[in-house]
Amino acid sequence: MTADTQETHKDHAVFQHIPVTRQQVLNCSFSSWYDKYKPHVPKSKIIKPLPSSFIHYLTSDGIVLPQEGPGSDNVGWSDDEEQENNEQIKELEIDESELESDSEEDQEPKKTFSELVSTFQETHDKIQSIIDQYGAVTPKLNWSAPRDATWITTTNTMKCTNVLDLYLLLNASNYVMYDIDSAFDECEDQNNGEANKHVEYELVLRKWVNVNPALEFRCFVKGRKLIGISQRELNYYDFLEALGSTLKPLIVDFFNNVLRDTFDDADFVFDVYIPRPFDKVFLIDINTFSRTTDSQMFTWHELALINAEEFDQEKDMEFRLVTKMNKGRFYSKEHSENQVPRDVVDASLDSNAMAELAKQWRELQVKAGVDPDA
Repeated sequence: MTADTQETHKDHAVFQHIPVTRQQVLNCSFSSWYDKYKPHVPKSKIIKPLPSSFIHYLTSDGIVLPQEGPGSDNVGWSDDEEQENNEQIKELEIDESELESDSEEDQEPKKTFSELVSTFQETHDKIQSIIDQYGAVTPKLNWSAPRDATWITTTNTMKCTNVLDLYLLLNASNYVMYDIDSAFDECEDQNNGEANKHVEYELVLRKWVNVNPALEFRCFVKGRKLIGISQRELNYYDFLEALGSTLKPLIVDFFNNVLRDTFDDADFVFDVYIPRPFDKVFLIDINTFSRTTDSQMFTWHELALINAEEFDQEKDMEFRLVTKMNKGRFYSKEHSENQVPRDVVDASLDSNAMAELAKQWRELQVKAGVDPDA
């Protein structure tokens, strides 16, 4: 081996494989651990199993909502604007009719919202009942909450005060779709995509609480030792660094007394929330110790390299926070890669708004010297 080759090998880190099994993924499903840690978990209800018709409704392209659903009354039109929009809609309808297939009878008619809901009526009614009981809820499936889809809600949160908010949020989430389609893709013992076919999907509805994201933390466990704690939302909070000496022992004690010897796996990741006055730790979620879980302020490479047998939890465990010194490195708007402009969302739910959006887009193209019909 030449000197150049040796230098190249030194410059590149060896990829550290982190194995995960199907059973480990199942152990992290909410219902698998909720009863065991119930005193430490925010109020929640589980609807399980979800019927296949409900899963199909969530994963369909373009979710069907009733006419009076969210977005239908988001735009107020003047009389002139309404007339202009109606005329444009008529023009659009004429154009669309020319594209319709001659064999319309072969096309399956679209079902209404009521018709679709009737296929999972019991589930729909349970959801409504829980929302009525709690006032507002935060949804998640077995493993993931739709944190990436809050851009579609009027509050920019996961707060759902009715079933329509909930359906819209779940349908817009890539994280939820991952739970349904790809939860076992990284498992060493997954059987060519067959693993997902035998999963009982569940809907978890938590009582809505206005959580302070600065006080959420992700914790990494390897060999039943807490090897690292990271701030969950990677924004700089000027008060957080001073709280480190208070928060760290709370999390360590919670792990030692509640999770360390009781969770099914020796390697896992858990999320906690510690609200003021900092006298109780809430368990929010448990995830696999794998690259499919966000490593936050750590890298999976450094976590994988830690030797659990030699690791001294008391001396070696790091509690990482975004500080003045490193805030530029970590700052980004969370889930921004999944967002689209709000007016596009509103327009997709309202035909008048869609016509107006199309009109504005054509005007912008003309101003830019682009032929909109090209």
